[in-house]
Amino acid sequence: MFLRTEPICLRVKGPFACFTRPEFHVERVSYPVITPEAARGVLEAILMKPVEKSEAGKRGNKIGFRWNITRLGIVNKGMMFSILRNELGYTNHQSLENSTGYDVHAERAQRHSLILSGGTDKKGNRKMLEYLIEAEIVISQKERNDTRRPTNVYLLEKYRQMFLRRARKGQCFYQPFLGCREFSVAEWEIVDNPPEKINEQALEDFGILFHKFDFAPVWNHWGHTKNKVRPASGWDDAKHRPQPQFFHALAKYGWIEVKGGLA
Repeated sequence: MFLRTEPICLRVKGPFACFTRPEFHVERVSYPVITPEAARGVLEAILMKPVEKSEAGKRGNKIGFRWNITRLGIVNKGMMFSILRNELGYTNHQSLENSTGYDVHAERAQRHSLILSGGTDKKGNRKMLEYLIEAEIVISQKERNDTRRPTNVYLLEKYRQMFLRRARKGQCFYQPFLGCREFSVAEWEIVDNPPEKINEQALEDFGILFHKFDFAPVWNHWGHTKNKVRPASGWDDAKHRPQPQFFHALAKYGWIEVKGGLA
């Protein structure tokens, strides 16, 4: 059981984006539209309070909230184009520690990236990629039953107002980005009344999109007891790794309903 706030809609814009497809490994190839995990990353850059804590001393403290992406609005999906970049790699940590601005120890490799651009208008002016992110703040059953905390209604409204205040002031813990960190969000704003129809195209199929990683196998393997030491071995087994989840992205009048969220 979870408690949820009313949906919050955030409009984000940026000149470039790259929502990488995991099956292409080294060469970065973007999905055609923003993924729910990338959208969640934008929201967490503005406000986050994780339920799961990596520090052993805080392992038992489950007070926090999660972002649940409900819909993604594709205002300007942009276009694909390829770039070629020189990327630096290092064979060992000693080379990384001794690196400078122009590093002779670095291994250089040219790699292609197929990324998204906003395209241009009829006059040749550059356009921005533009998305609407609709999400809700969710608190868990653990938080509801903790009598030492304020009421659950107060908590939900507190988190919601904190996010709205920070988003409207342009505040963030780190610069939000669209997929890869080098493609920053240029601007964002709260949308109080999102439109029911973004465009007149009834249906548009974007295929299978990456939804999120399920980290439950990792947290359960580490344990939830306070000050419990992480297991020295076995944490990188296949059954203890984050499990990827996907969904079929079908846009109706520009809106993609994100299925398979929190139960």
